[in-house]
Amino acid sequence: MDAFPDKFKCVVTNWDYMDSLCRRVAEQIKEDGFEPDMIVALARGGWFAGRVLCDLLDLDDLTSLKIEHYVGTAAKSGEVKIRYPLPDGSVEGKKVLVVDDIADTGGSLKKAKEHVVEEKAEEVKTATLQLLYTSKFIPDYFGEYMEEWAWVVFPWNFVEDMIDIISRLMAKEKKDIWTEWDIKWGLYNYHQVDPIHLEIAQPGRFMEVMREMERRKIVKFVKDNGKKGWVLIE
Repeated sequence: MDAFPDKFKCVVTNWDYMDSLCRRVAEQIKEDGFEPDMIVALARGGWFAGRVLCDLLDLDDLTSLKIEHYVGTAAKSGEVKIRYPLPDGSVEGKKVLVVDDIADTGGSLKKAKEHVVEEKAEEVKTATLQLLYTSKFIPDYFGEYMEEWAWVVFPWNFVEDMIDIISRLMAKEKKDIWTEWDIKWGLYNYHQVDPIHLEIAQPGRFMEVMREMERRKIVKFVKDNGKKGWVLIE
């Protein structure tokens, strides 16, 4: 999919919830009796989960694998490719757990597993914090199964995703000035992001995002006849 439709559901998460999914995955691994020697975390989404799982599974061998698949909230067309492969010999003869944050199509996890197998790992299993029903690849372990498609805004890329989503929102509708509540209503109308839930998940961060958009010269703050808000810089 080259671009998302105008309206698509977003789910804003927080650190505590993601940590709980990590613990759920760790329990599944322990119950299964799998004892990995190392974790390969997919960059960038799998880094948080990979580090936490190292702690929960008493592992100190963690490395990274970069897969080209998604950038921001827009999918790049074409096949999934490995951008930065594993160092030679890094997984050879080892039991490896490949970790990512979410399986949407499953392409990243599948490609990563194939690469680790090619690098002569003894055994390879996969884990993800969230599994969407759209995934054609089912990992060995997952923290949560999502029966409805949604773009998940993780705490480790909250600013990145919100800037992308808000920029797209402002480009869709032509307004002289976007007030705070214009933007929040747009997030609710187009993406089902309730302002109260947003504040609960990421308290005080809406204004942080807008200030960062100003700093990056994506928007500018204006006042006009007593009305104040932002305009998108063309």
